Amino acid sequence: MIAHLPHGPDAGPVPLAPGDILEISTDAGPRHVQVTHVRAPYPDVVRAIAPVRGARSADEIAQGDTVFTAMVELSRALSEEGAQARPIGHAPLPEAARAFPLFRLPIRNRDGEIVYWWHWDGEGLSVAPDAGDSDLPIREVMPMARLRARLAALAG
Repeated sequence: MIAHLPHGPDAGPVPLAPGDILEISTDAGPRHVQVTHVRAPYPDVVRAIAPVRGARSADEIAQGDTVFTAMVELSRALSEEGAQARPIGHAPLPEAARAFPLFRLPIRNRDGEIVYWWHWDGEGLSVAPDAGDSDLPIREVMPMARLRARLAALAG
């Protein structure tokens, strides 16, 4: 667990590791994410954890189901003033979260219309004709404000 979080303009990204659990303040109360993968130069991959009633420890929180997966600049966000996020512990990743998740990536024409899709597995791309109809996460960096809003929507 990270003992001290530097803040301010000179603070660099806070190092995170797979298994780290973070509490994020939302309008609906605290919600949790778990870092699943850290792979430079890409943002941290996290799983949003469904609230587990009565869970207090990182191990108990990690028992919650994965609601969605996203790429988020958490390491950088933690170093900013008013981050409204804090590491609370470390827990083993659930079996289903250990493999790098498959993301989908839309390819657009000049008018902004999606013409086809790719899958990205963290290493390479492959054409994915039916990815537009899937529930796979989109390969994009989710801003902290959108992460907070999606987490707030989870029943607690």
